Amino acid sequence: MTRQSMETDKSTAIQQVYAAQPIFDRKQKRYAITLLNRSGAGVSALLLSDAALSDAQLQQLCSDISAQSAVYKAPLFVAVAVDFILSGRALPLEPDTVVLEPVIPPQPDAAYIAALRVLKQQGFRLALHDVALTEVAQQLLPLADIVRLDVLNSNLADTERYKTQFGRPGLLWLAERVETDEQFAIFKALGCDLFQGYFLTKSLLVAGKKIEPGALKVAEIISCLFAAEPDIAQLSALLKNEPNIVMGLLKIANSPLYRRTREVGSIKETVTRLGLELTRKWLLMCAVLSGTSPAAAITVLTRAYTAQHIAQQWQLGAVQCQQYFLAALISGTDLLFDIPSELFLRHVNLHKDIKAAIKGNRGRMAGALAIVRSIERGYALKLAASDAELPYIALYNQQLSDVQQRLLTLE
Repeated sequence: MTRQSMETDKSTAIQQVYAAQPIFDRKQKRYAITLLNRSGAGVSALLLSDAALSDAQLQQLCSDISAQSAVYKAPLFVAVAVDFILSGRALPLEPDTVVLEPVIPPQPDAAYIAALRVLKQQGFRLALHDVALTEVAQQLLPLADIVRLDVLNSNLADTERYKTQFGRPGLLWLAERVETDEQFAIFKALGCDLFQGYFLTKSLLVAGKKIEPGALKVAEIISCLFAAEPDIAQLSALLKNEPNIVMGLLKIANSPLYRRTREVGSIKETVTRLGLELTRKWLLMCAVLSGTSPAAAITVLTRAYTAQHIAQQWQLGAVQCQQYFLAALISGTDLLFDIPSELFLRHVNLHKDIKAAIKGNRGRMAGALAIVRSIERGYALKLAASDAELPYIALYNQQLSDVQQRLLTLE
């Protein structure tokens, strides 16, 4: 969806166009989430704008933002336009669920600064981009709780000087667009507190790490679900000691989406009601969520479903579409379980093309994975979409929305 279409239907915009980019602390634990919009022109933070929004539209938009904070179990960074700040309208958001990123005008006047002070008095935290370090906007720094630093465009000497000159107790420094481990190490050494960027979508793997029981369970479930003739009795046995997964699946099967005449109470009845394809979709969602963070689950599942739909768009057969899905899902085990995908592969019996795509980066399947990862990287670094990505942006956004909606259903 383009930015223009977002403005046309503000009440449903968040569900359709946003992506989530995690913000991490120095220990690489998730601190918050930035909501992003993407159009053909590039990537930007979700912007709360238009002071002419009706009260009902504003309430719906903020309700959606609050819902996404609950999904990710983390505060959301939300950009706020100058016109909305100056309007003085009450913002129906709980201050502890968001961090506001005010758009800074070229010449912040007294009215603008006073409006920011009101937001601070209401308990909202403010994050300023490093434009606040320019001479014209330094007067805003006393109001800031967080200052963003653009790693790709930052001079290290200037960054160190800024922190020395403007740093104070309680002020956090966020290094954004961190793409490599080396950049993370450098800006961590400079005293940055928070980090955001593409390298953080990939876990820093520990040499010799062994596969954990939770990951082994997912591997067994995948092997069973995607066998030529899935054995429901075997699947039931696998899930015998996984009450959270089973309860999640039963909740879906008994939801208004699928319930017919009576409730189901077993895995066999669930598969019968949902069918194999829907069972795969929901069971993988429950299994993945049982052992990892919502942010990682959403990223990897979106990757997998996007790869599957790319295969469909390329007019490949049903079996190949499943293979694209599995390859993309397993390529994310570093994110999900902090283990290399090559190690995970040893515990599942999969087609040689999947192994070639993951281990050798060979074949058309590997090309599909590269496209999806390129889109992910574009979100993380806020880059304009490349020619290779453009045909698949809308597809990726739709799968992202679908995965997020399924997660809300499980809440």
